[in-house]
Amino acid sequence: MPLLEDFLSKTWVLDVKKTRILKGEKPNTVKIVGSNGEFLEVVPKKPFPISNPYFLIFTDVQGNEVCVMEDYRETDAESRKNLEETLEKLYFIPVIRRVRKLETSGDEFIWHVETNRGSREFKTRGRRSVNRSGEKIVIIDTNDNVYIVEDISKVDEHSRMLLETVT
Repeated sequence: MPLLEDFLSKTWVLDVKKTRILKGEKPNTVKIVGSNGEFLEVVPKKPFPISNPYFLIFTDVQGNEVCVMEDYRETDAESRKNLEETLEKLYFIPVIRRVRKLETSGDEFIWHVETNRGSREFKTRGRRSVNRSGEKIVIIDTNDNVYIVEDISKVDEHSRMLLETVT
């Protein structure tokens, strides 16, 4: 049996219309409440945080996969809020809004940026740490932190010019 089919046979896909997500009692967990009132305390995980950030796998506290959600944006407003608050704690991926300055030092780039989390300064190991896919740019710093430019066409001209020199 192929791996995906094997995985799906052991888990179940949540029907977002019949499921509510509440805050969990343990850190970094949520409670999945089904239509019958049964619940399961789980940890949400993003197996594809860059390419498909809305697809989630839920694991029990021991790490066993128990269910998947194809697109959590389709849940009700309260469920989505509870999921996003938990995911914010688990995944720190600042969104770059502006590149103020980009310096080079040997094979490293020193970035001075404005993000949705405030001003940041970080280093990357040359161009191999900057990956572009269409209009999206993913940058991994020397400490393995991930930064993202969601759409290069939506940043200011100065930032776009600096980004295009390294992509």
